[in-house]
Amino acid sequence: MGSDRATTARKPGGRGGWGGHGRGAYYKALYGSRNSQHPCQSADNAVNAQILSNVQPRLNSLLQSIDGKSYSSYKQLSGKKFAFSAFTLFFDYIQSDAYAPPSRIRVRVDQSTAKFPVSCYSTKTQRIVTAHYLSSLVGRGLERLQPSQPRHGGGWQSAKGGVISIDTPGQEVIERTSVIVCDRSIEARLTASLPAAGRTILGNSAQKMFLETLPQLVDKALLYAVVDHKKLSELIECVEDQEYLRAQLQSKGLLSFVGNGSILPRVSGVSSLPLVSPETVQFESPASLRVSFTLPNRGTVMGMGIRHGVTLICGGGFNGKSTLLQAIEMGVYNHVPRDGRELVVTDASAIKIKSEEGRFVSNVDIRPFINHLPFSKNTSRFSTTNASGSTSMAASIQEALEAESRALLFDEDTCATNFLVRDGRMQQLVSQSREPITPLISRIRELWKTKSVSCVLVIGGCGDYLDVADTVIDMCQYSATDATARAKDIADRMPISLELPLAEYGRAPCRTVAISARLACSHKPPRAQSRKLIALFVSKKADALPDAQCKSAVESEDSCVQTPLLEPHKDSDQDLDLDLSALDQLVSASQTRSIARIICYICQSRKENKTMHEWLALFEERTLDELCSSLGIVGNLARPRNAEVALAINRLRLACMDQSDQNHGSAPSWRNIKDLE
Repeated sequence: MGSDRATTARKPGGRGGWGGHGRGAYYKALYGSRNSQHPCQSADNAVNAQILSNVQPRLNSLLQSIDGKSYSSYKQLSGKKFAFSAFTLFFDYIQSDAYAPPSRIRVRVDQSTAKFPVSCYSTKTQRIVTAHYLSSLVGRGLERLQPSQPRHGGGWQSAKGGVISIDTPGQEVIERTSVIVCDRSIEARLTASLPAAGRTILGNSAQKMFLETLPQLVDKALLYAVVDHKKLSELIECVEDQEYLRAQLQSKGLLSFVGNGSILPRVSGVSSLPLVSPETVQFESPASLRVSFTLPNRGTVMGMGIRHGVTLICGGGFNGKSTLLQAIEMGVYNHVPRDGRELVVTDASAIKIKSEEGRFVSNVDIRPFINHLPFSKNTSRFSTTNASGSTSMAASIQEALEAESRALLFDEDTCATNFLVRDGRMQQLVSQSREPITPLISRIRELWKTKSVSCVLVIGGCGDYLDVADTVIDMCQYSATDATARAKDIADRMPISLELPLAEYGRAPCRTVAISARLACSHKPPRAQSRKLIALFVSKKADALPDAQCKSAVESEDSCVQTPLLEPHKDSDQDLDLDLSALDQLVSASQTRSIARIICYICQSRKENKTMHEWLALFEERTLDELCSSLGIVGNLARPRNAEVALAINRLRLACMDQSDQNHGSAPSWRNIKDLE
């Protein structure tokens, strides 16, 4: 055997017989090293390098100088700006490594170069719409310019990054920071995952990103000469018509308008795209509910007007009741042309109310709906970390009134039944004096008569509501008919015993808002993980702060909050994440990111003692950049409605609400009241 071993042919070299370099040499010979190139490829790259060096010599030289160096050398770009022939490139933030959140850059094109007409930015609406259009255009342009760019590599040493992205909008046209349009310039705010292999900079890939892809992007998406003028004009006019229509609702006594020809069904429950198929039924208003508007651009439109008061949407299962309600609740936003809902417009303050078992409630007066709980639990300042279905709905209605909502939307499927109605048999079995819950049916007329708050309800089983409805819409195979007369006839022939509340409704809540020092002192701000979840990074060192009931958080100048906290918070950090899954009218993760920044803003305003109404007014006045100035310029924010901001803060388990002095003396008078009809 020794002779056989001695005569076996060996490849020259050491270990493994591969030239002394082991398996690495084998794979390098097979696939080539990162720096090995075909002669023709080398020649092409030399030509490309010469071209790129002329695009922006200073940036090109810097990227060449850091090629192959440690990733930290990218920090040389931080805070720098580079003037190209058609635009200026800003590096606002540089990521720490290839696995960190991407870097933030901006591309600014002067209007002298972009040449957008004044009709694209003379009003706030026009600026928002133009920004929406350009954000979509930039997003599509990036998909075409970098179709095969790897976003995720295999191992540590594989190439990472090299991708430019923008926060692209959906079907709703809302104010965003992805593109800023003004009379001086067009500014696109992008993210760039800087390319590397492990922690080694890939300078050539970075040159391609910034010296080739970006100039092409500007030429294809940010100049008026290259955009589709007709589509941009159509989008502006469509949104202007929706804004005008929404502004006219109040004068006609309407809370919503559903235009004829609208396509209400969506592709799926998780898609906002219209369902376009031969079987899709276009909406047509019943003649008795038909109203018309003359819009500034589209001219005369007709459709169904939903009047203020109490409106029921009835019908058999799977016939379009919830589909109509969902279109109404999304009508608080403007939509793009051909969405199918661009003529569905709703009062901007409308809020969807639903049951949320387990939600957090802080210091809400729920006596209009729930009183004299067992063990004498106080409902004038009701707080809980684990609300029931009925208490959650009672709190949500009161919080909606505090946010100055003028319309409440309910779907029977997502409501607590015992909160909606108490029928005659249950009234006989359990007397009113023993029942803590005053159901919505007993308060719904009072909400309209005394608070001017309208309600729209999808009802499939609670027929008692026919007695309190102003309008009844019957949905049959996605077609609407006016069933008000039939409903009133049925109510007259089959009367019910409707319990009247034992007390007047009282005033809407008015509470001051503060955030626990545990969150305010955290070194990390709240961060949106998705459209429905905000991660809260609670300070460990703040755990020792006096969070006990009725004790001040901290009285010194260094404290983050100086208002009393309701009760000790013993939840785990994971439990303290802010769950927004119940906010059906939150349409974009960019809105959720803005809400996270607003929570951070309240944390930082440690000396201010504002009511919810005052905070909402402040946020409405400030631009998104002003709300987030301490965290730098970002392009992934969108403006949430005041309603969603209030709903989110009310669900924050580290929030402390305190009924303000304005509410003192506003308790309901506990006496029998007359029929509100």
